[in-house]
Amino acid sequence: MDLKHERRKLFGQYGYFLLLWFVIQVFYNTPISNLNSGWTEEALLDSVKFIIWFVFGAWLIHHTRKQLAIERPYLFNWRFKPFYYWLAAIIVYFLVVTVMQHHQIAISPKFKPEYFFQDFLIVGICEETMFRGYFLNRLLKLYDNEQTALIIQAVMFAGIHLPRYFTTYPTLSALTIITNLITVGLLGYLFGWLFVKSHSLWPGIVTHSVWDLLVVALIGG
Repeated sequence: MDLKHERRKLFGQYGYFLLLWFVIQVFYNTPISNLNSGWTEEALLDSVKFIIWFVFGAWLIHHTRKQLAIERPYLFNWRFKPFYYWLAAIIVYFLVVTVMQHHQIAISPKFKPEYFFQDFLIVGICEETMFRGYFLNRLLKLYDNEQTALIIQAVMFAGIHLPRYFTTYPTLSALTIITNLITVGLLGYLFGWLFVKSHSLWPGIVTHSVWDLLVVALIGG
């Protein structure tokens, strides 16, 4: 296998995916968010996210199985203890931040029921399938150094959030975008590490979903 060719091919796939997601964000997600609300908006946005990220990601995993470092990423290793430690640490972190900011533990008034569906049930499984199940899984096969693969996919994961940041209104400040990118990159590294060490997508899916849900439920977005 020509590693340089396969690496260029994979980065090319990421480039096309980034461009596709930017086009969808501009011409579909943003208009839908502006013209709809509530469960209608939720259903329309989630349907596209599910198809583009999960269905396409699962298809890539299936059709490149022999080129992956972990061929069966949906198996769950229930004995992988670091998953439970990280999950507990994240929950404690958000409880402490909530008390410090609001002086109590309570659901944010900005929280809407549809956020539970979006952030807890959809985003985690979709993003982990595409980025850890496929991109990181391929990178682990293409790079001898595990840390190199983890860092590259973390940067890629942060980059895929740029279309949303650039189309958010009111416009986000440069400092906010940079801060968000760093946070997302670090989270991408953590989710990737959980995948690599457990040989399963589920620790990352659950941890990712809990993080996103607590952000909107306790902090308010």
